[in-house]
Amino acid sequence: MRDLRLFLVSLLIACLVWVMHTFALTYSATMPCTVQVTTSLPGYAAEATARETVLLRGKASGFYLLRMRGTGRKPVRLAIEEDPRHFKPVPESEDTFSLPVLELRDRLSEQMGDHFEIDYIDAEQLTFPFTRQSFVRVPVVASLDLAFRPQYMQVGEVALTPDSVSVYGPVKELQRITQVRTQSITYHKVDKPIQGYVGLDPISGLRLETDKVRFEVDVERYVETTMTLPVTVRGAPSGRTLIVLPSQVELTFRAPFRPQGGRIVPEDLALVVNYADFAGAESTKLIPQLVTRREIYDWRIKPELVECIQMGGR
Repeated sequence: MRDLRLFLVSLLIACLVWVMHTFALTYSATMPCTVQVTTSLPGYAAEATARETVLLRGKASGFYLLRMRGTGRKPVRLAIEEDPRHFKPVPESEDTFSLPVLELRDRLSEQMGDHFEIDYIDAEQLTFPFTRQSFVRVPVVASLDLAFRPQYMQVGEVALTPDSVSVYGPVKELQRITQVRTQSITYHKVDKPIQGYVGLDPISGLRLETDKVRFEVDVERYVETTMTLPVTVRGAPSGRTLIVLPSQVELTFRAPFRPQGGRIVPEDLALVVNYADFAGAESTKLIPQLVTRREIYDWRIKPELVECIQMGGR
């Protein structure tokens, strides 16, 4: 009796080893699958499913094939992301785009993983019906949090690429969208130009055509100078005189730091009030304009406004 039990246990172990070995072997198989793509075709929803069922021929372990048989032979659903440039409109088939299977092979292999080695795909191209979707094109606004080293500053506006994006969704929701903001672009102790990529703030219930943009911020070293300049009048008609009070103001400006470029002197600058601006203004107080051929980053005057008094009638 004991020998019989030992024999049965040995037989059971042998069967288990045989089963494990058998299912660990690699077998040729055909795997049906449906393909769902995510892309960014302008004017269409982000996702679509191929009309065709793709047959993948390849090799897989017995364990994997046994598990797939347990699903009732339903097609495997594969979700991939694809470049919109690879899609081509299907003639005489509205809102339908084709995609060569050759473009998908690598991503299909990634989706199948190590379980299934693809040898052949039984299709040359797939067709995807996309749903039309409303969209608006809005500007991208940079959210900057920059701190500079002494005598360094941002020059000009931040450059964003792209500087506008399409936002997709229901018409009612799109009506409230006027811009898309970037996530915070944060740098401290900045003393040179900065560039990189930054994400866009998502908008609940809506889809952005891209989730990030490239930014470039020009940074220069500057020198700040303060000088007193007279305010002159230009364009006054014959017989009329415009008096400006005060006749001199304090100008503070920032210019590029150029050791070999020469220092900016008062003769390089002029503060001007145009008579045409005075004649068309409701107030007699105006802001003088800076005229110069030298490169100036920014400037301010003290006081900001001057009083203009016309002699000879207005």
